[in-house]
Amino acid sequence: MRTAPDGSPVELYRRLPERVEEAALVHALLPPGGSVLDLGCGTGRLAEPLARLGHPVTAVDNEPEMLAALRHATGVCADITTLDLGPRFDGVLLMSHFVDSADQQLVTAALRAVRRHLRDGGLAVVERHRPGWVDEATESSREADGVRFTLTDVERAGEVLTATVRYELDGQRAEQRFSVRDVDDGRLAALAAGAGLRFESSLNDARTLALLRPVPPGALTTG
Repeated sequence: MRTAPDGSPVELYRRLPERVEEAALVHALLPPGGSVLDLGCGTGRLAEPLARLGHPVTAVDNEPEMLAALRHATGVCADITTLDLGPRFDGVLLMSHFVDSADQQLVTAALRAVRRHLRDGGLAVVERHRPGWVDEATESSREADGVRFTLTDVERAGEVLTATVRYELDGQRAEQRFSVRDVDDGRLAALAAGAGLRFESSLNDARTLALLRPVPPGALTTG
């Protein structure tokens, strides 16, 4: 099974359903026809339904075979941490748990890319693991959308959780090793502030989607 540079299995992601509920949530936050930049878009599970809802979507990923699945969004093959497209967008998405990464340089660079491409009156939506999940995660297995997900080889070192997620689909298997930190509201607010963004609220009951707003140049923040 072919994997992207970060270890994500391409064929598996192509077969996962679109994230229509999250697309509807983001659509409701944006102005009619508002432009969207989806950073780390994968196969476009969020970019594609947003484009069909009337938003011009630019979708960025560093794996060409992921981008090959796009039909309505405009794909850009690039590293999001160094991306500088020039135009600014009404909404910027940073999904796939980038902000949870134990690599703080990656987190900072990704959030700065969000701010760099976000217009001053725009909004950003970021995805994180449920606050507290890092402390509670244990080896486990579940099935969703025909895919078996198994969390194994769980290790902890201080506040960092390192584990392997195994994907199984139609007799094919892929594994992805990852290291993450817990990102509660306080940590997210601090990370956002370092990139010129302000944490505003969680957008769902699980608190896995968070709304950020840009801090206007020269503005003072408190707290």
